[in-house]
Amino acid sequence: MLRAHTAAAQDVIEFAVPHTLAFTFFPSWLSGLREACGPIKSRLIALNVHDAVMRLVEGSCDLLIAYHHMAQPIQLDAERYEMLPLGRETLSPYVKPNEQGGPLFALPGTAGQPLPYLAYAPGAYLGRAVDQILKQCGTPLHLDRIYETDMAEGLKAMALEGHGVAFLPSSAVRKDVRAKKLVPAGGGFETTLDIRIYRERPAARKAKGPVEKFWTDLQNHLDAASAPPATR
Repeated sequence: MLRAHTAAAQDVIEFAVPHTLAFTFFPSWLSGLREACGPIKSRLIALNVHDAVMRLVEGSCDLLIAYHHMAQPIQLDAERYEMLPLGRETLSPYVKPNEQGGPLFALPGTAGQPLPYLAYAPGAYLGRAVDQILKQCGTPLHLDRIYETDMAEGLKAMALEGHGVAFLPSSAVRKDVRAKKLVPAGGGFETTLDIRIYRERPAARKAKGPVEKFWTDLQNHLDAASAPPATR
């Protein structure tokens, strides 16, 4: 515990990031910022969503990157914390393809033959988002919960081996879908997740110089990317 609270060097920016985003989003996102924000020294702390949020609240990290879903909003006081939107992605069901290239298991399944379901463990953030999909979809799904873990990468590994259907973020499966190692298990069973970055407002706690510069550069980069093209 003491090691975890050892202060990083003042020129290192500490990011608290949920496991799924740490694997799939963070590396390419940081690469894409080199031109806008310059090289930065970073320390990645991969955690579950709750613990990542607590890191920010306790002042044990500089920045938090997390998913945001309207049914599962992250509870942070807007007067104390500020946020920038980084992008969006889809959470939807995937499965290993059969020999013909179609889904090995196709939703919705039947009451007599429920589909093997690779699920998020109770309490996992993405699991709660999937629960929302299952509640709101017009078609009843027939699923047999045969495996669970709290990490999307763990579910993807099982899906790749043909064990069942897993709901996965698009960034986690992009390469596998392109390589035809995974295919959608059915349409109309998805939801959209926002990806956001948070920090404590400078008025609440004095930020490290590199963090302040990075946040300003990032804000300018996002503003420039969303600005309409200039007309002649």
